[in-house]
Parts: sequence; structure tokens; C-alpha cells
Amino acid sequence: MNSFPKAGIARALIVGSIMFTANLQPVLAEDQPMTLQEIVNTAINNNPAVTEIQKKWEEKSSRIPAVTAQPNLKVGFMKDDIPTSSLNPGKGMMTEFSISQEFMNSSKLRAMGKMAASEANMTKASWNEKQVEIYAQAKQAYYDYLYSKQALVIGKESQQLMGQLAKLAQINYSTGMVPLQDTLKAQTEFSQMTSDLLNMASMEAVAKAKLNNLMGRSTNTSFEVKEEFMAPPPNFDLDSLIKTAAEGKPSVVGMRYGVEMAQNGVELAKKQKLPDFEVSLGYKKNKEPMVESEVDPMDPMKTTIMLGDRKPTWKIEVMAMFPIWQGKNKAEIKSAEAGLEASQAALQNMKNMTELDVQMALTEAQASWRQIELYKNTLIPQAEQTYQAAVISYTNGKVDFMTVLEGVNTLRNAKLGLYKAKVDYEKAAVNLEKAVGKPLFTSGTQP
Repeated sequence: MNSFPKAGIARALIVGSIMFTANLQPVLAEDQPMTLQEIVNTAINNNPAVTEIQKKWEEKSSRIPAVTAQPNLKVGFMKDDIPTSSLNPGKGMMTEFSISQEFMNSSKLRAMGKMAASEANMTKASWNEKQVEIYAQAKQAYYDYLYSKQALVIGKESQQLMGQLAKLAQINYSTGMVPLQDTLKAQTEFSQMTSDLLNMASMEAVAKAKLNNLMGRSTNTSFEVKEEFMAPPPNFDLDSLIKTAAEGKPSVVGMRYGVEMAQNGVELAKKQKLPDFEVSLGYKKNKEPMVESEVDPMDPMKTTIMLGDRKPTWKIEVMAMFPIWQGKNKAEIKSAEAGLEASQAALQNMKNMTELDVQMALTEAQASWRQIELYKNTLIPQAEQTYQAAVISYTNGKVDFMTVLEGVNTLRNAKLGLYKAKVDYEKAAVNLEKAVGKPLFTSGTQP
């Protein structure tokens, strides 16, 4: 006879515990050493893809002096008049030393230097673009990791609620208020949640490995993160964002340098009509004796032979190279002009795509923000009230267990939905930063 009062007390305690647990706000661990900024900085500084393009930029920059330099100095040494009876150069009668320098037209060199500088600037823009890309990927992976961790926390909380509901169902069954089927359903749902938690743990491990990979570290490196939601409300001016992107987005800047490089290519092609020059200086020494004959004007049959050493001589030579094949030059100019028009079209297309990307990213961010407000102001309060009403009604035997189970799942999905909406908004804000081409909400290392 005393079993009913005891069951009532136990039932009341469990119901109170369920109400308390349902109102708990899932939180992450407090001691989390890595902030979002530290993760972003580590990714930008250590990611191999960023380092690769940085070194390519350094390579292109280092080649500018080589492109603008004159051709190498040529120094020559020649032995001539070697007797056919010997292949010994030392027996040659004439020795000649020469030095020559080719001088490329200075206007050509300037155009080539401008092209090399534009190419280096294009590579630097690619480096900046890769930094922005890794910056965005690191932030998005960070929020994916946060979501996977919070999904695990909410899943454990829901399992705890289900465990308490299973106890309540057992008590109600023992008092004859509900059938055995309710107890079995609660136990089955509890076991299913255990399986779901294992899947969530796997998702968390994968998200953590991806974050490690972006930071240039081993995928199994252990670390924890600090939960940070940094993006402000999406009250951005679209025209201002588009202007910022059009002026400073690395991909647009790189295309602009591509147009500049193509313009310099046209200039270089036109200057190929100008001549180049080469200056040579030689010193000649001949060991063969000098033999001269002089006819006596009084006696033509009488000649005088004069012998002596040949004196060393100098040789100066100046050559000019004229591009007389104008058909080739015209083809080069036409090709360069076509390349310039292609670069200009690519730049305009990039600007158009950038404007579209900014507008789409801003729209996505605004939609995600509305989702956050909907969950906070409507869905979460409604889900909590529905769940609590279902528990009380089930305790009094007014509703079946499926109603309570639906309330548990609805509350869990609402809490997870709110967190996902917050994560989605942060990721949408990251896409907006990527579309603009620069960080908008994070200080510290800047791509």
C-alpha cells in the first residue's frame, strides 16, 4: 500500500530533474587554449599552399634584374694560321684576343622589365588570394568543429533526458499507469541515441583533423578551441562592399596586373622594330715576318726585299641588327593586342563575378541572421514549453509516451538548430569576407 506514495515521490523527483536538465544550456569546456585568431594566424603562416605561392612570388621578383640586364659580355681568344702538319695551337702564326658586347635597345629592356614586374605583382596577388582562401577555410573549419562538438554535447544532454524518461516510464508501468510498450520504447530510443553519439564523435574527429591539416600540422595533433562568435549583425552597405572588393580583392588586383602586363607586351612587340647593336674590340698579334718588295724605278728588274716583325694591331667593329622581316613583327603585335583584349575581358568578367559573389554572400548572411532570431525568439521557447507540458501530461497519464518522445526530439532539434544557425551565420560572414577579399571581423595576421 505504501508503493504508490513512494512511486509518486520518485515520479516527482524524476520530473523535476527532467525539467532542470531540459533547461540546461549546453556549453563547451572553459579551458580552451586556441582562439579563433590563433587558429587563423597559424593556418596563414604554416599552410604549405600559402608558402608555395609566396616562394613563387619571390622567384618572380628576383628575376626582374635578370630580365632588364644587357646580354653577357663575350671574350674571345683565337689562334690562326696553324700549320697543316700540326694541330698544335701554339704553332699558330696569329693570335687574336677580342671582347664584344651586345647592347639591346634600352626601350626594349624597359618594356621587358615592366612585364616582369607585372608578372611578379600578379604572383603576389595570387599569394594574397591564397592567404584569404586559407583564412576563410580555417574559419569555416573552426565553426564546423564547434558545431560537431556542440552537437555531441546536445546529443549527450538529450540522452540524459531520455534516460530519465525511461525511469519515469518504468515507474508509471510499475503503477499500472502505462503499458510495458512505453518502457521498451524509451529504452530503444536511449540505445539509438548511443549510436547517434558515436557518429557525432566521428564527425568531431574528422572536423578536428581538417582543422589541423589547414594549420599545416599532423591531423592527430591534440588541441582544444575557444568558442567565439565574432561576426556582427549583417548591417552592411552593399555598395560599399562592392566598391571595396572591386578595388582591393586579390583576384581583381591580379587581373588588373595581367592587363598591365599585356599592355607592356604590346609595347614590347612594337619596339621590336628598333635595332640592337654590338661593339667588338680586338687585339691581333702575328708572328709571321713581314715581307715587302720594292721595285727600283731605274731598273725594273731590280727589287729590294725588306724583312721585319709585324706590329700588333687593334680591331674595332660596330654592328647593328635591323629587324627587316616586318611580317613577323606585325604578327607579334597583332598577337600581343589580342592578348591585351583577352586580359581586359577577363578583368571585366572578374569584376562582374565579384559583384555577384558579394551580393549573394550578403544575402546568405542576412538569411542566416533571420534564422538565429527565429530560433531564439520563437522556436526554442515553444519547444521548451511543449516538452515540459508533455512531461507533466505524461506523468498524469493524459498523453502517451510518443508525445513525450516527440517533445524530446523537437527540443533537441531546436537547440541544435539554433547553434547551427549561429554557425551558418559565421560561415556566411566568412563567405562575405572571401567575396570582398579581406578580413572584416578578425584582427591580427592579415592576408
